[in-house]
Amino acid sequence: MLKRFVWKENDVYSIRLKQNLYIPAQLLAKPYAAFYAIGSTAEDFGDLPPGTIDLNGRKPLGTCMVLKDFFKTCAAVKLTDRFVPSMDAEIPELFISPDPLQWGRRGELGDDELLYNLVRIDPARGDQGILGNPIVKRHVSRDDRALWDRYEWTGHNTGYELIRRLILSFEEGRWIDPAKEKARTGSDPYPLRTIEELRAAGVPSY
Repeated sequence: MLKRFVWKENDVYSIRLKQNLYIPAQLLAKPYAAFYAIGSTAEDFGDLPPGTIDLNGRKPLGTCMVLKDFFKTCAAVKLTDRFVPSMDAEIPELFISPDPLQWGRRGELGDDELLYNLVRIDPARGDQGILGNPIVKRHVSRDDRALWDRYEWTGHNTGYELIRRLILSFEEGRWIDPAKEKARTGSDPYPLRTIEELRAAGVPSY
């Protein structure tokens, strides 16, 4: 856990996923962060060849909204002298969101009855919530796997759920969101579903 953390755009931090696995994360405009599939067994990436690692031109493993507390808890060190931050990391503007007409009726509807829209979130204004984000496309089909894979789910990521996402994504080489997959198909097909499984895989106690 960092003793002090201030969200500063383009700072790069080492995120500890397991006892011997770290990946870099670059802070973008708050609350967005980009995570990169560069693994290291050392928190300062000292086990990699010497010299700076340039993130420019590298495609992030994934980019999402992240709560500040995640970095205060899960970031190991700031990688000020080890990484050159990307100046072209894109912040997503289109997201999958529950339909606002369902607001207040979630308990009355089965998972397979819930409707989802593609909405726009202006990075300058931030997430306006289920009732405030403008809708780009109504009722995206659960059968449209390409669309669901392409766009991020609304909401901030944090805690063990984000650590799980990062481990799965790093190991599979693609951006994975179990919560989004469960909303689309009704089931979570991925491992590390419990704290016990995460512990057994080497995830530290946060």
